[in-house]
Amino acid sequence: MRIHRTGIALTLALSFVPACRSASVAHRPANSIRVASDPIETRSRKNSTASAPQTAKSADGTVVGSETDRLSANDVRDSATVQAQLDTVQQVSAEAINDASVAPVSTIPVNRFSIQSAVETALAQNPDLNSLRQAEGVGSATVGVAQTYPFNPFVQVRSTPYQRNTSGGSGSTFHYVLLMQQIQLGHQQQHREESACAALNSIRWNVLQAELLNVAQTERLYFAAVYQRGLRDLANINAENNRQLLVILKRQLEEGQSTAADVAIVRLDARSTRQQQRIAEANLQTALLDLKRHLGLPPEMPLELDDDIIRWTWRPAESSQLAEMATTRPDVMAARADVDTARANTNLANANRIPDVQIGPFYSRDDFGTVFLGFQGQMDLPVNNSGIPLLRQREAELNQRAVTSNNLATRARLEAIAAANRYERARQLMLENGDAPQAALPVELQRLEEQFKAGEVDILRVLQARNSLLQNQRADLDALNELLQAAVAVTASTGTPLESLTVSGVLQPDGTTLE
Repeated sequence: MRIHRTGIALTLALSFVPACRSASVAHRPANSIRVASDPIETRSRKNSTASAPQTAKSADGTVVGSETDRLSANDVRDSATVQAQLDTVQQVSAEAINDASVAPVSTIPVNRFSIQSAVETALAQNPDLNSLRQAEGVGSATVGVAQTYPFNPFVQVRSTPYQRNTSGGSGSTFHYVLLMQQIQLGHQQQHREESACAALNSIRWNVLQAELLNVAQTERLYFAAVYQRGLRDLANINAENNRQLLVILKRQLEEGQSTAADVAIVRLDARSTRQQQRIAEANLQTALLDLKRHLGLPPEMPLELDDDIIRWTWRPAESSQLAEMATTRPDVMAARADVDTARANTNLANANRIPDVQIGPFYSRDDFGTVFLGFQGQMDLPVNNSGIPLLRQREAELNQRAVTSNNLATRARLEAIAAANRYERARQLMLENGDAPQAALPVELQRLEEQFKAGEVDILRVLQARNSLLQNQRADLDALNELLQAAVAVTASTGTPLESLTVSGVLQPDGTTLE
């Protein structure tokens, strides 16, 4: 808003420059106030009044007509001159507007998105997040599998209806029934459940990390679009000022009050600013397309960004506190969950070194009618495979996951400290800039315009002052963009939301803050 008001003030100042170069115009009747408000017309009235004769003489030298008649004749000539000049200015202005290629106003309803609503939309509609969240269901099912005992009891039945015994017998049919169950003695069930639960925790932490990165990317794209919009507004103000200045100088050139070199310089400047205006508009549309793609919105959907960002007040950040918060970042917690998974797998490999036992009741009856009832059991002998190679592999994996987790925690702390330092530098830069440059430069510009009115400086000095103003506003935009991007870096590296970095507290869905 400050940039917009300054641009309007600068436009009005440049519009009144030609009128101030001439002397003050004499008092006019009440019916001439309407046309005296135009600077070009005021100058024309001054020129026509200065060139008009004081008296009209006949051929013999006598004075003809009264003073009222002479004033009426001058007013008629002034009115005709003013109307011709107004027609010329309107024609030149129409040509300049056509050259600027102003886009037609769209009647499509525009959706205003605050940063909070953009984050909520991205979390709800981002396709990558929606796909990643499905992994949690897989992890939950894995826990259910781990909680289920893997071995079922088995039964074995044997019967010999045909049997031949040369020594005779009771005539009974030989048969037996064996029921057995495999039993694990190393508490493998507990280790499998621990491994599955740790893997589920890792999945959930990874989902949270993806959501955090999604929030940071949304903020980054949103702030980039806000920055490009500010650049576009500056380009529009600059192009409009050059257009108006070109119209004024063309009129001065026709009246002999300006040089062709000045008009050529301003024409080149106007052409350059129109090109910059088109480039800035293209960059803004590209930034908006990136934001809409990230939010899962259709590309043809109009989108208007919030203006409250420039009014946010930012609180200082403690690097040590942010470094501690970085150790609980979702990706660090996911790495710790991977360590728990590797530790559970190591314990499972160690437990598998104890052979399983298969045991169960046994019933048998032979062909002599003898009945046998008892138990049968079996187990593997760890001769060829003692389980030590698999245990060493799991231990190496555990060591690898532990080193990765420690290194990731260290890197997270360093990233948090770097982000905090960048944020503090950007915040201090904004505090040092404040509003002093925006308040001081228009005063200097007004002084320069007064010198231009007195004929002490040329149009190049006015152009230079205006460019200095635009460069100052561009520097303010760059400082604001750096602060916003630094805040995004703090969010991405520590998980700290923007609400924690603003003095006012909680950001509302409409982009405002609560005290």
